[in-house]
Amino acid sequence: MSKRAAESSPVGTATSPKSTKTADDEEIKPCVPAEEEMTPYDAFFKRLSATKDRDPKILGPTLIRGISRDDEDEDDEDEDSEEEEEVDKSKYTAEQMETLRYVMITKNREDKLNEMNELVLGDQAGGSFMCFNTSFSYDVMNAFYHLKNKLWARAKGPDAKFDLLFAFTQNVERYDCWMHDNEGGMEDWVKDLGSMWKRLLKNPDEKLDIDSEFTRPGIICFLDLFKKKVEEALNEYADPPLNFKFQ
Repeated sequence: MSKRAAESSPVGTATSPKSTKTADDEEIKPCVPAEEEMTPYDAFFKRLSATKDRDPKILGPTLIRGISRDDEDEDDEDEDSEEEEEVDKSKYTAEQMETLRYVMITKNREDKLNEMNELVLGDQAGGSFMCFNTSFSYDVMNAFYHLKNKLWARAKGPDAKFDLLFAFTQNVERYDCWMHDNEGGMEDWVKDLGSMWKRLLKNPDEKLDIDSEFTRPGIICFLDLFKKKVEEALNEYADPPLNFKFQ
């Protein structure tokens, strides 16, 4: 082997017969592309995966906001197509990737999501077919006051309260019929919900047991989307208008 060839080899130092070190003396690391050489898509999910792997309590991330499509305002013809063209993820820009928002789900967070699902939905929890009417809005309101007056005090520490409040808010956002089918009176408890979030989010990430890179911006995004959704629905009749102040 020529000297030039040995110097250009990625493992030349470990394999050259002139080297005093062997593969046993120094670990040969695989050739992994540097982050700056990855696509923005791959680099983003490498960071997301690294955050998950750093905390054994994390089961995985849940998506809060995806990447907006340029053609999402066009007619629905493309959405109904059976052979929709697959997006080339390698073409996503760094700016597009940074619009993604995730919240990391721990085991306790998952347990609370299931618990709050049962609290909000009652007998319909776990059902494959659900039916909602005006009375559901009272079920949701009663579920909130049960959380506020009983469950809140039982949740010891900001981290437990974060998991509980996120789980409740996620469920009432998902099953949102109450926002549109009610007889009024929803504004008071929704304001209380915002106030609880505002006080809770004053805690540092360490006390909430959340990461600052993904979950903190993820929960702010989630609550901002919830704010827009609930205010648009309830302010059609609310007087004075509802302001969901979570920060």
